[in-house]
Amino acid sequence: MSFRFAAAAALLLTTAAPASADLLWGVNGHPVVSYPGVPIEKQLDFVKDLGLKSYRVNITDEDEADTLAQVVEAGKRRGIEILPVITPGMDLDKEKPDQLYVEAQKLAVALGTRFKNDIRVWELGNEMEVYAIIKPCEQRDDGSQYPCGWGPAGGTGVLDYYGPRWVKVSAVLKGLSDGMTAVDPSIKKAMGTAGWGHTGAFARMKQDGIAWDISVWHMYGEDPEWAFREISSYGKPIWVTEFNNPYGSQRSERQQADGVKQTMTRLRDLQEKYKLEAAHIYELLDETYWAPSFEANMGLVRLVSNNKGKWITGEPKPAYKAVRDITRGPQPLPKPQRGCNPEATFADGDTYVHQASFAYCLVLGHDGDTAGLDRWSAALENGDARLTDVVMELIRSEEFEAKYATIGLTDRAYIGFLYMLLLDRPADGYGMETYSRQLRGGSMTRDAIALGIVGSSEFKSRHAVMRDASDMPAPG
Repeated sequence: MSFRFAAAAALLLTTAAPASADLLWGVNGHPVVSYPGVPIEKQLDFVKDLGLKSYRVNITDEDEADTLAQVVEAGKRRGIEILPVITPGMDLDKEKPDQLYVEAQKLAVALGTRFKNDIRVWELGNEMEVYAIIKPCEQRDDGSQYPCGWGPAGGTGVLDYYGPRWVKVSAVLKGLSDGMTAVDPSIKKAMGTAGWGHTGAFARMKQDGIAWDISVWHMYGEDPEWAFREISSYGKPIWVTEFNNPYGSQRSERQQADGVKQTMTRLRDLQEKYKLEAAHIYELLDETYWAPSFEANMGLVRLVSNNKGKWITGEPKPAYKAVRDITRGPQPLPKPQRGCNPEATFADGDTYVHQASFAYCLVLGHDGDTAGLDRWSAALENGDARLTDVVMELIRSEEFEAKYATIGLTDRAYIGFLYMLLLDRPADGYGMETYSRQLRGGSMTRDAIALGIVGSSEFKSRHAVMRDASDMPAPG
């Protein structure tokens, strides 16, 4: 799938995967060029929760390198490799082949040099051969005319590409390949096509002396074995850097989940036979701004517009769980776990320490550490924080997410968990329906729902420490 607008540890990336190893599973995203406002860290938290080890991201220009660097660093902290795909923003219609080659080579050298120590596999170009597919009435390289009554060629043979356009595609691909090789010949170059029938482009790449190390294929529903059989003849490992159910979830979210599961199972079946090493789902987040195109519905996680017109992540779709079940096995729903009694902590001694202790026990399930209790009790006493603030900051903490992994929950599961954690009861029907509807529509966030429960009269009446905190006079 073309990018518009615009793996694992080094040993795994530089050698063929052992026959006994699973595929390197990854997912596509656009943190460098798309959905501003969705934190890079949150995107990679989803990737980690999915049990995926690689995040394929597109970059078009050297000016975007600083953002790519942020993605790389966030990935390192989570044990996730970044697979950049260079999609140069060049005008193939207007620029000449020599000019295209120079620009592509310069871009590859700049990016390869900057990230030489962090990124050892680069994908060069994305579905560029599509530009060169021969059209009705155009002349083939052998001098014959492609029939005027046919549609665009299928791409299986070398004559299925129009020479004057292919030479431009080839110039870009060769420039990228030569540039990356100049930086470090041991950097792996992944190159290929959009899938479908486009096997002929590999033969043309070879004819043009374009060097690559990993053959790339894309697939959306069709069985790939015939293509794997052909492209494996080039003696290189195969990476499927895009796959999904055709049309994503546009027709049905359940259909997407089933389609992704079937594809992952099929790829595992073909792994050893065709030296298939890696596969990346397209894509992590919906691109809702492309609606009504099916490209709006390709994600594993919804992307919704909030009441300020900004893009925010919504809930994981059924395909998200289908992927995670394959990579990590079925995950149980979280339940509050405590080695303490939040109410018992409010027994005697310093009132503000007890309030902070209550928050730690309620949210994180353990007594607070000395430093944390000192910091929060001082803030409570000085009026710099309310007890509600302490509870919410702990809910937002990395420790809370590490303990309960709420990022991968559906909205209804998350709401149900909050009720049990904060109110010690299942969610009532009205609360469940109201909150889930607001989340789906983007008018509320999960954080806002937690804040609403913590600020509710029921929460105050259920916990004595909250009642006593509200009865205390303000400092000063």
